[in-house]
Amino acid sequence: MGYPSISFFEFSQRFATEEACAKALERMRWPDGFVCPRCEFDRAYALETRPRWRQCARCGHQVSLTNGTVFHRTRTPLVKWFWAIYLMSRDKGGISARRLSKELELRYETAWLMLQKLRKAMADRDRRYQLQGLIEADEAFFGGPRPGTRGRGAANKTTVLVMAEDRGKRPGFVAMAPIEDFTAETTEKAVKAHVAKEQAVRTDGGRNFATLAAEGYAHDGAATPPKQASERLPWVHLAISLAKRTVLGTFHGVSHKHLTRYLSEFTYRFNRRWKEDELPFRLLNACVNAETITYAELTG
Repeated sequence: MGYPSISFFEFSQRFATEEACAKALERMRWPDGFVCPRCEFDRAYALETRPRWRQCARCGHQVSLTNGTVFHRTRTPLVKWFWAIYLMSRDKGGISARRLSKELELRYETAWLMLQKLRKAMADRDRRYQLQGLIEADEAFFGGPRPGTRGRGAANKTTVLVMAEDRGKRPGFVAMAPIEDFTAETTEKAVKAHVAKEQAVRTDGGRNFATLAAEGYAHDGAATPPKQASERLPWVHLAISLAKRTVLGTFHGVSHKHLTRYLSEFTYRFNRRWKEDELPFRLLNACVNAETITYAELTG
């Protein structure tokens, strides 16, 4: 599926009204035309009093445009949702809930929830892909609000397994997976979730990678001193550095509970870095094809 590029001025003109946003959502929801889920008729009417609903022209069944999407049951205007998608996708470092609340005149809690929902859509989209070719893998530590000690088992840190495709002079796709501990079982599970079978995996020789060869991966696990890890695994360490800079620079730290979604945002944008002008439509499409998440689910 191809995605068009769009500039700031084009976006502001194209999605200036609630009606325009609803029509765009309808086209993405039903790219081949409306089909009634009850009678399979192919025509529907927009409801003047309910702009996010369509009514089948044959049986009268009413269908929500947002059902089954990130926007389901939201009370926030679609215009503000579209602008949140644009602002989030076009800024390399992302956007904080505080800034989004100011830009779109939203309550902070509303802006925070919207961004978490968008991050979930990003994560759902990338979950379909697996890394291929030569894959570098190493651990990183992302800290909480209090500083911890350095090294493996660092206090108050979330351990994250970072994987990156080595495409020679540049990195390919990356994936980041928080893991509970350094056991081979936990590491193996994370690798299987993000790396296609029978790929080559290069590591620093840590014992937690010891079972990868038995699982069918071509494991290059030469023992590597910590000071040489960045030379052996350059793209993984580049991804780690950029992700930490984003977490600290834009969000000024992230809680352990929500870190996974923030890392999903980073990897989503990193993996599409050569298609920046297409990101608003790519993210919009991801939102149309992702289930929503509630505030209670996020904070419970």
